[in-house]
Amino acid sequence: MPGLRVRSDGWTAARTRVFLAVLGQTGCITDAARIAGVSRTSVNRSRALFAPFDTACGEAIARALRGLEAVAYERAVEGREMVVIRDGKEVERRIVPSDSMLGLLIKRGDLKTGRDVQLTPEEARAYELPAAVRHRFLSREEYFDGIVFDKTRDDWDAGKVQGPTSEETDAAILDRVPKLRQQRGFERMLCEDCGASIWGD
Repeated sequence: MPGLRVRSDGWTAARTRVFLAVLGQTGCITDAARIAGVSRTSVNRSRALFAPFDTACGEAIARALRGLEAVAYERAVEGREMVVIRDGKEVERRIVPSDSMLGLLIKRGDLKTGRDVQLTPEEARAYELPAAVRHRFLSREEYFDGIVFDKTRDDWDAGKVQGPTSEETDAAILDRVPKLRQQRGFERMLCEDCGASIWGD
């Protein structure tokens, strides 16, 4: 790093190379600093003082995150092998995609830890749901339009149906109020002063 006095117990060219290489693999500054033999405080100070070093650290972290994104996407879409064991014997092997990981990828949009990141068309296509699992998720528009999954079917691939509107829900609740009054005996409750129904009817 230009302007930095080289010391045997501080930053050297070799330590800098080791730090950036490990940071590019792990994405963790603490681990990279420990392996390179420097303190995290020294890393933070050097990033603040030397813009090229800060840029190199940012690029190394981005490289590590690209690897994590690939692993997350693979786990979400392609799945991982699950072994089913019954009575101590292996009876089946399945490839199970992770719906929770896929949900996370969709919710975050991208895992680059940056805001206002503009994706290229190729990157954007990587976040599109495969046709094989698209029916298992509601789009934002479907959710706000009241579309829900058909809960009358006990099936992972239950279809989507139009849920009740807020007006229909309110009407159903108001329709139940007189029945509840009658069941609980509220219809017979009278005012102690005048003897009329407490409901005013």
